[in-house]
Amino acid sequence: MLSSLSFLFRHIIIALLLIAVTQILWIYTIDTPKSIYHCPLNRNGLIQWTDENCYWSTSYAEAREKFVALGNVLRQQIADSSDALDLVDVKSISYDVSDDLIEKYGSYKQYLDTLSIAGEEESQHISPGRDTIDALFLTLRVADDDNYSKENSNTLDLIHSSGVHGVEGYLGSAVQIRILHELVVQNEDHILDTNKSLGTKYKTRKVLLIHSVNPFGMRHHRRTNENNVDLNRNALNEEEWEMIRMRDPNFAGYVDLDSVLNPFVAVDNHGLFSWVNAARSAGYTGEVSRLQQRDEEIREVTSSEPLITSKRNSVSLDSEQSFDIWSQQAEIMQSAMRLIRTMVTVGYARTKRAFVSSQYLKQSGSQYGGGAHQYHDGEWENSIYAVQHAINKFANFNENNKVFWIDVHTGLGAYGEFAMLSTGTDIIDETSIESKPEWVQKLTARLNDSFATQIRSKNVSTGYEQTRGFVNGLVLCPLPNCFAKTQEFGTRKGVFVGMAMVLENKGYSTGKYNFAFSTSWAFNPHSLSWRRKSLKGGIEMLHAALDA
Repeated sequence: MLSSLSFLFRHIIIALLLIAVTQILWIYTIDTPKSIYHCPLNRNGLIQWTDENCYWSTSYAEAREKFVALGNVLRQQIADSSDALDLVDVKSISYDVSDDLIEKYGSYKQYLDTLSIAGEEESQHISPGRDTIDALFLTLRVADDDNYSKENSNTLDLIHSSGVHGVEGYLGSAVQIRILHELVVQNEDHILDTNKSLGTKYKTRKVLLIHSVNPFGMRHHRRTNENNVDLNRNALNEEEWEMIRMRDPNFAGYVDLDSVLNPFVAVDNHGLFSWVNAARSAGYTGEVSRLQQRDEEIREVTSSEPLITSKRNSVSLDSEQSFDIWSQQAEIMQSAMRLIRTMVTVGYARTKRAFVSSQYLKQSGSQYGGGAHQYHDGEWENSIYAVQHAINKFANFNENNKVFWIDVHTGLGAYGEFAMLSTGTDIIDETSIESKPEWVQKLTARLNDSFATQIRSKNVSTGYEQTRGFVNGLVLCPLPNCFAKTQEFGTRKGVFVGMAMVLENKGYSTGKYNFAFSTSWAFNPHSLSWRRKSLKGGIEMLHAALDA
């Protein structure tokens, strides 16, 4: 009997080892993108792209260079063609979003007034070392299936944005580069085809591509910008700013989980960060007993053990940060245990809600939405002003346009699959659709018909009921003329995504470790299977919007 059990046990161990080896071989051979690939950026080279890796980038600089190069080639094609292209016009603009422009120009808005638009006769140029949001404005002719005349202005225009959460921008960038490359190849075919005819009926569609809304975050593989602001929570109107300053900072349980979300002691201009002082300074007049309790907990910690404090506005991202492998691994294990213990004791839904609802008082804290630091006291971050300028001034979208906005994110949901979110609800939630304009109802029905199978298999919106600040508000994209959705692609399990966010923010805020590799792993998987599946979903949604 014992020998039989021993024999069975040995074979189970061997089987498990074989499975593990197979998984390792799959990950590091079949499912790993090539580290070296050839993707020339001149006109002839772009046409010959055959490697799927060309749509993806390993750095912000590479992604920006591809995006800008494709726009420049499209301009060249228009200049070299007759009237045979579906692409009518290409304009481009770049927005430097560095805070030093505020000192130079007096305000960021005054800097925006100095910008010029690159049209057909000039190329867009890159400023090396600078963090820029780059935008392309395309005018396309599309088939008229609904018997519209070519003068008809009642067509659906499109905005597609990437990189609001920095490190999440690599997928959105790949989708934009893919659609631009498709246009380059299509244009070249049309230029060579002298018999090509557009037909007599078509409609004009305008497409605004906004690349890397958070270039600093994309460059450094962070979700937040250089001021540690989550841009997805920053575009509030005056009433919303007033509301969030007056509300209880612990309304979503953030203060309760402060020690888990921010396992370090924060400092500000007055010394140790105080929840009570920050809340009162912001205008909160309600009960502060829980805030006082948290402040007392912080004081007790600081009196009994060495501090790991935030180094506000003086954090280095360079190699001088500590890379002690053992202490770094210990930090990862401690963070994992804290987060798992919290999810077990308070529940996953409550933990997630505290994570995603954001806070506006503690600059070094996770999920900081802005409004409490230098330059931006109650104002938007520069990136938000730039996006508003791109929509209203550069693209000149106004009440005469009907605009559908897709904002690409990664992190939540099933691996490689997507859900469409807006103000905490899935696109298939019809509870508020009937109150929307008729064109929004028709668009929603069409997208539901095309993607309901994918969308209905997710439930990633839990916890987002109180979030506002980018496309999930009505400041940048107000109804009845603009309708926005977040296209969220799943990456890792929620506990690992949360752990990566906590680790990276602690490393950035304290300057002790650089945990950017953790957010890159969590929000930008490097496997071919994820890349293929997510890029397919992104390009299919973009094509569906263009065809709507």
